[in-house]
Amino acid sequence: MSRIKRLLEQENIVKGQALLVSNESNVKYMSGYTGEAAYLILSHEGQVFMTDGRYDEQARNECPGFEVTKWHNPKRPDPDTILHYLKKFGIKKLIFNGNDYTFNQYTNLKNAIDHHKLEITLESRVGLIEKFRAVKTSDEVENIRVACSIADKALEALLPSIKVGVTELALVGELEYNLKKYGADNISFDTIIVSGTKTALPHGKPSDKKLEEGDFLQIDFGALYKGYHSDMSRTFIIGKASQKQEELYDMMLKATIGGIEALKGNISAKDPDSVVREIISDDYLEYYYPGLGHGVGLDIHEGPFMSNTTTAQIETGNVVTIEPGVYVPGWGGMRIEDTVLVTEDGYEVLSKFPRELQVLS
Repeated sequence: MSRIKRLLEQENIVKGQALLVSNESNVKYMSGYTGEAAYLILSHEGQVFMTDGRYDEQARNECPGFEVTKWHNPKRPDPDTILHYLKKFGIKKLIFNGNDYTFNQYTNLKNAIDHHKLEITLESRVGLIEKFRAVKTSDEVENIRVACSIADKALEALLPSIKVGVTELALVGELEYNLKKYGADNISFDTIIVSGTKTALPHGKPSDKKLEEGDFLQIDFGALYKGYHSDMSRTFIIGKASQKQEELYDMMLKATIGGIEALKGNISAKDPDSVVREIISDDYLEYYYPGLGHGVGLDIHEGPFMSNTTTAQIETGNVVTIEPGVYVPGWGGMRIEDTVLVTEDGYEVLSKFPRELQVLS
């Protein structure tokens, strides 16, 4: 059964109703399109791909089964183009994702419906396609597996350059070059390489700060391959480790392993976080960031999200990160993160770079 047919049937989208898809990742997932500036109309009556002249030929090559059309108005997204197909298909209800379709876009479309005196209702539903995307197909898993392998190689190749006196930005440039050299289409997100007390910032910005003896060095990065992301974090120590650093690293290594080993299909997304909290000592629990991990796929952050407050479930076929982190203001912080496939009975770690403490000079 095609993704479109399965989506329409399982979400009870019947004849006379249509789904408007405006999120770039959702467009790719439902159509196979690899470009940008596109919307879809999905219905039992027909499937429409809307873009502009820059991507018209690409869409026709990549999206068989869709009627590909260019926006009537270059100020996309154009309500007149959407209404043309709603009228053609006899659509009476258009369903859209309120998290993706802006208030101004909604207002413009509603005004156009009213102007033409059409009996079309608009309904917002959140997360319809995202729910399908959370469980990965074998092809998707393979793309993520390759992205993880590229990241492993890129970080390994960086190690000889990590030494006292080198700047964070210099390391960023070399790591991102390595990613492209080993086959990444792009980086997954802005690479985080921070050192010293800056490691207390979970998403600190790299700068011209030079690595110093005794620094923590936090590296958080990923590779993009065929539209799919990897995500990995490793923490190193420069020069010589203090006893406090070694103790924290040992605890966080156990926390990461514990979170990963708690993974399996059909459990609450709270469960791995509960395991991690049992491992982190009371001295550090107030500095523990409560977001243990997230899904990875066409987006670097997607469902399911893991924490002590989530209502999500972990399902077989999810690809998630486990990334417990402790961040002590004015001193430093660390996390060890892997990308992990959830299987029926457990897990498969897709990122293979060693987790054991490495002190680099």
